[in-house]
Formats: sequence, structure tokens, C-alpha cells
Amino acid sequence: MTDISDASGQAGPDSLLQGETIIYFGPERWEGMWRNRHQLMSRLARRNRVIYVEPPQNLRPLLRSLSGFRFTPSSEHEARMTEHESGVVVYHSPWWTPLTGRRRFRNLSLRVYFEFLARGCSIEKSCQPIIWLSRPQMSDYVGKLGEKLSIYHVVDEYTAYAGVDARARDWVIKHEQSVAQQVDAVIVVTPALLKSKSLYNPHTYLVPNAVNYAAYANASAEAPPDMAEMLRPIIGFTGLVSARLDLGLILDAAQARPKWSFVFVGSIDDTECARALQRLDELDNVHFLGVRPVESMPAYLQRFDICTIPYAADDNAANASPLKLYEYAAVGKPIVTSDFAAAREFSGHLQRVSNATEFLRACELALRMSPADPQLLENQQFAADNTWENRVDTVSEIIKERLSTNRRQVMN
Repeated sequence: MTDISDASGQAGPDSLLQGETIIYFGPERWEGMWRNRHQLMSRLARRNRVIYVEPPQNLRPLLRSLSGFRFTPSSEHEARMTEHESGVVVYHSPWWTPLTGRRRFRNLSLRVYFEFLARGCSIEKSCQPIIWLSRPQMSDYVGKLGEKLSIYHVVDEYTAYAGVDARARDWVIKHEQSVAQQVDAVIVVTPALLKSKSLYNPHTYLVPNAVNYAAYANASAEAPPDMAEMLRPIIGFTGLVSARLDLGLILDAAQARPKWSFVFVGSIDDTECARALQRLDELDNVHFLGVRPVESMPAYLQRFDICTIPYAADDNAANASPLKLYEYAAVGKPIVTSDFAAAREFSGHLQRVSNATEFLRACELALRMSPADPQLLENQQFAADNTWENRVDTVSEIIKERLSTNRRQVMN
């Protein structure tokens, strides 16, 4: 296993990967909250042809939809390919090439799917792209496009997701082991993931998350319209609102401070937490604003008085590398988090808490901090040293090294 997370400085033009075709098989549609994959692919697209493949439909729900006459292909999917302003080309997997998990039909559905994909994206046999996989169930994607290099990118401990029971956990472990053993490189975002995934592949690399530092450090001080009238202080969170948060802690804190505004910017997944989210939504001082465009996010953070990451104490948090931690640091606001590994490893200043009482006490202390506090300036320096440009440079080095190794093996 390899830790190359300490790359610093701006990437030189000669060190960046260029002239390659990269096909990223995404776990979700491209549109939505920007995550690790958006940041990396949009930058790699500046010098490479990058195709983001949205996930295919699963055959079973598709058949149910068709049988009820509820399925209507959207005009976007009829377009088949769209180009994002970043230069990333998005391939909208057609509804008529679904995949099935049934062993008997799996190979046939894969063959049809990849034939349409290659044709739709003009991927010739001589192209030899780099394929980038994002989920364990993509283990049988390897080798389907005659790729010169394959990468498996792990950004979470997928066995810890909400709703994953013992049977599903065994399924994830089996497929993750399979895909990790087949690919040329595995990239992970935390030391904990490096330790566990390197058991499957010796070419496992730690590349932590990062931040678009210039955008956050120079954020506009003008309040977004949906926050302009909110009571201060504003205790803010950005990202996925789900069972991975300690919703009980948030509820206790919001009830104890009715004149504080608790703001959540991001998508919502109510799996296994619908009632808890409903109770929060019933409070006048809790605001769920939904997903906002990536370019507007710095302005939201600038409006926060305190930035929070109230993760629940579980395996998900133990393996998490929150992008928001870097973004909070860049904007120069106080940070209060629950006690999880990435927070303990953070080299700047934040306050870690374990319950609502500690959370409120930490917030009270944070509200006394000046914007010019040396600790907050230290956080901004941490963010400046951990940019997405640095990470793209690191990823370029990994890919180049693995390509060189593959070429030597072919020659021998």
C-alpha cells in the first residue's frame, strides 16, 4: 500500500496526465451535489477526453415500471450524450440496455450494454481507454472495453451504508474483493480505507479529498437570498443529510437553542431516519435548503457562523473523508464536529464533541472567535495546501506509474 497524500504545490503542466480517454463509471447521475468524482473528472477533462457514464437501469424495476405503463424515456436520455461546461461528456445510459444481477442473463446484458456504450461514445477497439470504477458491483466491467488501465476508487466503507444487512454486507465484501483484485490500481481517501483495501491489492494509494481553495477563500460576503433573513447565529452543515448524521444530537441542540438557526444545505436520504428528519423539520429554527449549485456553495458557507459535521459514531464515520472539512477550513469559519477519525487527524483547529451538551458548549466558545484568530488562519493555510489541483497531480503520477509498469510487463 502507498501513502502519497503529502503532495504539495501547484501541478506543473508536464506532470499532468494528458491525451488519454478516461471513462468513469459513476454510481449516480452527474447532476446533483458535487463530490470527489466531479472535482477530479472536471479537472482531468482539461487535458483528456473524460466520459462520465451514468449508471444503467436495473432490469427488475424497469420491468415493473413498464408493466404499469409508468415509464417514459426523458428527452435528456434520448439525447444520449451531453457535455458539461467543465468539458466532461456525460453518457446517459439508455433505458433499453438494463443490467440484471441474475447469473444466467448477466453476461448477455453486459455485452449488449457495453456494445451500445462503445458505439454511443465512439470508443474504437484501438482506443484503449482508462476505466475508472466507483462501486463494488462493477467487478465484471473490467476488460469490457479493451482498456489499458483500470482503477477502483473507494470513497466510503460501503458495507456501512444505511440499509445494508448481513447478507448485503457479505455481497459487498465479495464483489469489492473481486474488483480490487482485478484492477491495476485502487485509490482510497482515508488511512482506514487504505489499511482495509490494500489487503486486496498491493497497488492501493491514499489520495485524500481536497478543496477548490480560491473559490472558498474568496467567497462573497453577500448572503444567499434564502438565508438573508435567518436569525443569527447560523449553525451550518453541507452535504448529504441522512442516517449517517447524529440526528438526535442535532434535535437536542436545536430544541435547546430556539433562537439559533440550524441550516442544512444538500440532498436528503431519509432511509432509516424518516421520523427523525420529520421531527427536525417541524422545528422553526431548522432549515433544509436542499441542493444548491456548486458555484454558490462558498457563499452559503460564508454566511455560516459555525460549520459542523455531526456524524453518528459508526463505521461510516470511521472511514469518512468529508470534503466539507476542507471547505470549512478554506472559508475560515469555526468548525465543530463529532469525534471521528478524519476530525482527529485534521492538522488545523476544530472542536470535537460526543453529545449535545458538549456540542452547545463548543458552539458557544466558537462564537467568541474573531475571523482573524490565528487558529482560523491556520485552517485556511491547511486548505491552501490541500487543493484539487494537487490531487490531480498526484492521481496523474499514479496513473503514469501504473501505465509504465503495464508497458514493461507487456514488453517482457
